[in-house]
Amino acid sequence: AYLKIAEGCDNGCSFCSIPLMRGLQKSRTIPDLISETNRLVDNGIKELMIIAQDTTSYGWDLNKKVYLSDLLSQLDQIDNGPEWIRIHYAHPAHLNQRIIDAMAKSDRVCDYIDMPVQHASDNLLKSMRRGLDQKGIRKKIDSLRNAIPSISIRTTIIVGYPGEEEEDFKELTDFISDIKFDHLGVFTYSEEEGTIAADLTDNVPRELKDERKAIIMDIQNDLDHERNSSMVGETHKVIIDEVGKDISIGRTQYDAPEIDKIVRINEKLEKGTICKVKIDDFNEYELFGSLIK
Repeated sequence: AYLKIAEGCDNGCSFCSIPLMRGLQKSRTIPDLISETNRLVDNGIKELMIIAQDTTSYGWDLNKKVYLSDLLSQLDQIDNGPEWIRIHYAHPAHLNQRIIDAMAKSDRVCDYIDMPVQHASDNLLKSMRRGLDQKGIRKKIDSLRNAIPSISIRTTIIVGYPGEEEEDFKELTDFISDIKFDHLGVFTYSEEEGTIAADLTDNVPRELKDERKAIIMDIQNDLDHERNSSMVGETHKVIIDEVGKDISIGRTQYDAPEIDKIVRINEKLEKGTICKVKIDDFNEYELFGSLIK
């Protein structure tokens, strides 16, 4: 289940119309979120996906300020609470050490974070109003990996943003090759009416945007192949999402539902079960495993 902890956004990224559509951030209180979590768990929910337009700025707008780290700590203390908690849509500029430490300390928070970085060129990051340059983004990733060595990081990239030159794009491809994100999605820039970027000249041709997207996906596909192959022979906990006649499909804690890779097991298991699975084989998008009984 998804737990929406806030609605709206204060960030004002140049390309994004969410603040125009949904207004400024309005966070829900921790007691309200704990109450909803208890209801979800009572209804059989095993995995909780924490979402907002920017989860890492949660609580800043409340009269009595709280932070995502406070929410994680209290979710972790719920008796018979959700077995897995997953964090989505973390803004790198707002990911502080308190949040990282709370993730590392928690027994329930998955070693996973969805953290869109959008680009790696300092020129474009400044124009996008992202709040960090490439060096700052690297520091955040280093902090995550130092505190949680097995952390799986999903990110999102925009190509073809106005003014993206070949040099900017090379900085981006070099960055992706160096960082080696565990999961990566790519979008081609398209103008959103009313945004700051809408006043910029969209000077990157459609064909070039598509070409750059394909180049990045090729880089990421190679990284995915390398990462999946390294998991063969390992044992991981897997949550079962779907059950067929003679097969079960699930995910490790390093993969979110619907967007990341799956694990196929040639046994019929109960949906929602978290079991130990030995990884026997892989392809670009899937792992194949056998149940450890």
